[in-house]
Amino acid sequence: MSAENDNKPLEEVKAEDTTPAPAATETNAPATEESKPVTSSSVFSMFGGGLKKEKKDEEDRGDNSGSAKAQREAAAAAAADEEQAPESEDVHFEPVIHLTEKVEIKTNEESEEQVFKMRAKLFKYFSETREWKERGTGDVRLLKHKESGKTRLVMRRDKTLKVCANHYVTPEMRLSPNVGSDRSWVWNAAADVSEGEPEAVTLAIRFANSENANQFKDAFIKAQEENEALFKKTETAQETTEEGRKIKVVTEQHNINKPAVNEGFPMKEWTVEIYILDQDGKEKPARCFTKAVYHLHPSFENPVQTFTEPPFKCTNEGWGEFEMSIDLFTTEKGGKQTILHDLNFHAPQYENIHDIQFKNPSQALQQLLRETGPLPSDEERKLKKGDGAKKKSKSFDVEKMADGLVKLSEDDLLQVIQMIHDHKDESTYIQNNIDAGEFSVDLYTLPENLMKMLWEFMVKANVIHL
Repeated sequence: MSAENDNKPLEEVKAEDTTPAPAATETNAPATEESKPVTSSSVFSMFGGGLKKEKKDEEDRGDNSGSAKAQREAAAAAAADEEQAPESEDVHFEPVIHLTEKVEIKTNEESEEQVFKMRAKLFKYFSETREWKERGTGDVRLLKHKESGKTRLVMRRDKTLKVCANHYVTPEMRLSPNVGSDRSWVWNAAADVSEGEPEAVTLAIRFANSENANQFKDAFIKAQEENEALFKKTETAQETTEEGRKIKVVTEQHNINKPAVNEGFPMKEWTVEIYILDQDGKEKPARCFTKAVYHLHPSFENPVQTFTEPPFKCTNEGWGEFEMSIDLFTTEKGGKQTILHDLNFHAPQYENIHDIQFKNPSQALQQLLRETGPLPSDEERKLKKGDGAKKKSKSFDVEKMADGLVKLSEDDLLQVIQMIHDHKDESTYIQNNIDAGEFSVDLYTLPENLMKMLWEFMVKANVIHL
């Protein structure tokens, strides 16, 4: 600034100073911001990248204005405000549906002690198809009754807890190793009740390793040894009944006008019929049998002939005397009776009498047998029933108990049978037909304490209403 401007007003000096300078030439002009070379960041900014990056950097940095001390004080103040924020009010909603009270579920294992437990997989053999089918995977357990001391095997499936095995460990059972495996066993159970009704089954069980399999075997054999004495005691006290009947086989034969097969021996037509005799010796239809199977001489075209309606009449033609066997079947499992009959032509008509014993007949079979007369055990039961009725009719309604028994579930029925076995006395009349899968009991012959237990049990099970 020249000295001549010292005496000029300030505004004039500023006006002169702000006068633009002459443009610089290319040779001596300093590098301005606009004349700088284009860099990569400048290129990106042309497509928007540069601006976004700058914006992002701003967001990342936040508001950093002010000193570090001022920033710390601002952060502390924000935290204090956060802590002092009022809490939201509690909100209460009334339930739309009220849940019922907790119901206690009974497994019928409350009176038993678990003596063994191991995870395994169970299989059942089906003889019809000759194949093994899986029954389920879960814990196989041995449960010992706290009062009777008897041990049973129980296995339930995972998740559903459905019973897939339930039977006593009886002395006659034999654990056999499965072919080609050191971690599985096979055995037969005469009365498994996992499906409700007792049935004879063949089971196989497989464990994770041979060590577990051997532990199961040791526990199984120990339970057998402990049960052996208990079962012998029960079998001694349990009555075995046999109801006898007489069967009459009637044979008739006569000559027929057909060419003889053997010269000098005329052709015959013969028939065989089967009847049951009543107490007076009169013939009655043998309705106690469901079918009769005749096994004739092998020379017949159809040597095995079956008939399903009384009198099970079998008619054939020919010549020749032989001994045939006749299988008579009842509704019971294993209820086959076999008799031998001599076919001869000595007389036009002849009869043969056969004595047949029905061991532990079911209630249904007993009723059919009564059509031909009373059973030998009826009189004894009648006497016991009369004596028991006088004592028990005052305290318990036996008819209600009988109606309640048929309403019980399968698990409850099993527990009732166990209670009867454990608390019966010498006057108790029971029949346990394992082959037929049937258990019968005369309620009038039960002791007073057992009647009370059954009554209370059925009241709790809601099958008897007071």
